[in-house]
Amino acid sequence: MRVLRITLRNAGPVTSRAKCAGVLPEPEGMQAMKRRVLVLEPYYGGSHKAVLDALLPVPGWGFDLLTLPARKWKWRMRGAAITMADEVRRLYAAGARWDLVFASTFLNLAEFKGLAGSVVADVPAAVYFHENQLVYPVRHEAEWDVQFPLTNITSALAADACLFNTQWNLDSFREEIPAFLLRFPDHHPVRVAERIAAKSQVLAPPFDPAPFSARAVRGPRARIVWPHRWEHDKDPEAFFSAMRTLAAEGLDFEVVVAGAAFRETKALVEAAAGALGERLVHLGEPEGRGAYAALLGSCDIAVSTAVNEFFGLAMLEACYAGCMPVVPDRLAYPELYPEKYRYSSAEGLVARVRSHILDRPRPGAARELAEPYTAERLREAYRATFDRIANAH
Repeated sequence: MRVLRITLRNAGPVTSRAKCAGVLPEPEGMQAMKRRVLVLEPYYGGSHKAVLDALLPVPGWGFDLLTLPARKWKWRMRGAAITMADEVRRLYAAGARWDLVFASTFLNLAEFKGLAGSVVADVPAAVYFHENQLVYPVRHEAEWDVQFPLTNITSALAADACLFNTQWNLDSFREEIPAFLLRFPDHHPVRVAERIAAKSQVLAPPFDPAPFSARAVRGPRARIVWPHRWEHDKDPEAFFSAMRTLAAEGLDFEVVVAGAAFRETKALVEAAAGALGERLVHLGEPEGRGAYAALLGSCDIAVSTAVNEFFGLAMLEACYAGCMPVVPDRLAYPELYPEKYRYSSAEGLVARVRSHILDRPRPGAARELAEPYTAERLREAYRATFDRIANAH
């Protein structure tokens, strides 16, 4: 098992490590029999971190994990290739070899391959799309930096395989490419969407169910959780508007707001939450995975109001922890949730939550929605995909 760590000045730690999730290191002979994957994650936080922590190691594959802290995602997309190429060249010089590169879209794969040069020239590469920047919502069109969707496109073209967490993510990316490329002042690339689609597939992200497996403990009042990061694309205003409507009806319920806070939205969310008075029983990101899981386990209903969601790991974790999901009828949600869990209007959101307050759902009634996405269920699919990409090269 290779364990390496370097520290970059003024940038936080960069780590390159092989984890075995509690398994002891294998004998050298056994390691030699395995293929090895180089995993590159410039934004090691949130769902990106949760997925890798749950997935690795993939059966039959050893791995090296190279990460950067989850800060300033725009800078990560623009600059991580330089940092990671330097570190990979150092690892190669120390004897490391790989059979596959597996990177998220926060890495400009084309730049990385160019900068790493011969070190990875003959190594097949897969890029995993947790999201795509072509349909990522922005508050103001003037803020949209075309470099980010263009990075997604060039990374996809440079990859041997493109893996998407949902069909909606894949379809929206493919469909938006032609119109985006017409923004070029001249020399418009042709058949880009078709070339990318030909090497693309859907491969759902796994999660670790262990923290969410504890028996749910419910209080006397129905409890509603909003388990999302506090940003405009999750539309906290829509959630709090629905909660105020239900409170005005005199319904007896509690509210938990459990997402990560950001400077730009924290004051707005705190003000909206404060208007709920004693109904608000928790505000802010819990300290640690265990505390977060316990908080989800105390809730009856999990609500999404997202206007941007390519998969929605937090909602599936809430389902596994025992919550009944209430999700919008858009984005990736129709792939994951039957119609009875979805709403199509603000009135529909209020109606669905109201019904669950008046008739509290049985804890765990929706766990079956999340079970197909546990790491145990998905590792074999990742093994087969890794094998296929490596064998085709």
